Amino acid sequence: MEDIRNMTVGECVLFGGERWKCDSIVAARKTVGSIAFILSIVAFFFICLYRLWRSLADRQIIYLWFGGFLLSIVGFFDAPPDNGNSSSCQFSGWFLGLADWMWITAMFLITLHTFMLTVRRRALVEIGTAGELFYHGASFGIPLFIASLPWIGSAFGPAGMWCWISEDEIGWRFADWYVPIWLLLIVIVVLYIITIYKINKKRSDPGESEANQSVKRLYGQAKRLMFYPGVQLIVIIIPTIHRIHNAVSSERVYGLMLLHAICGPFQVIGIVAVFGITLYYRIKQNELPALSTTMKKLWATIRCQSEPPPVEVQNRVQNVENGNVNYGNEIAAKEDGLGNQA
Repeated sequence: MEDIRNMTVGECVLFGGERWKCDSIVAARKTVGSIAFILSIVAFFFICLYRLWRSLADRQIIYLWFGGFLLSIVGFFDAPPDNGNSSSCQFSGWFLGLADWMWITAMFLITLHTFMLTVRRRALVEIGTAGELFYHGASFGIPLFIASLPWIGSAFGPAGMWCWISEDEIGWRFADWYVPIWLLLIVIVVLYIITIYKINKKRSDPGESEANQSVKRLYGQAKRLMFYPGVQLIVIIIPTIHRIHNAVSSERVYGLMLLHAICGPFQVIGIVAVFGITLYYRIKQNELPALSTTMKKLWATIRCQSEPPPVEVQNRVQNVENGNVNYGNEIAAKEDGLGNQA
């Protein structure tokens, strides 16, 4: 969410007046955002197709998907208007902060849940309890609260190429994003390392996991979830290098800035890729039915809802609605007929 300074809508002064560089950054951000948006819709289709909301691990992926979906929408936002800090620019800045915090909160909760499954051998919260309600509230409430804090100081406004916290609100930028985000990333890295170590240790000692099927199931969930924070750690490298470069030098590197501009929506592409790989793995392990079987069931359901019932069924329903059929006498007659045949 690094700002790109000294860039306006009408002109580009960032690269010595080379307008094509500014336009290419905007075009690349919107192009990658469009791809991320389409892939988010595809992922949502498979979530609904397989009803992937029954376990807490699957629900966490939905929260992560929602944060990624918001990030893909951010890629379509226009640059700040020429008239300065408009209400639309303030909303755009708040929405960008909400999308980022939805993403990072879901990532942190997934990492924490994976850590609990691996190290503590139990879920973070139990499904169907008050703890799960608190968990869901935190998944949405924490990002909404943190992202809305800059409203207190009216800090949202133009931030270079897009709207976020204004360039002159340095304190709000560090308090609302930079400091907490790096603290969370440090915690995620530590938990991530411990989780990988525990999984590798258990892999070398298969007797314990084979003896306890529930433990084996928990480790299976942990291995599926551990790849999602890995995407975040990989994608964050370019923004980190860019921020360090901006701190030590006033020179703007076009290639570095271009890569940073597409990192946000590219996170969504990475998450959808991991989702697709894990979904394929679960199908191969018979945890989920094959795609062809699921699609046939979906098509059969659609046909049942779209095609009219047979004429005999329609006549019977019509007779019942008109009161012309007494099912008690009809059943009795059928039983009597069977008795006479006997």
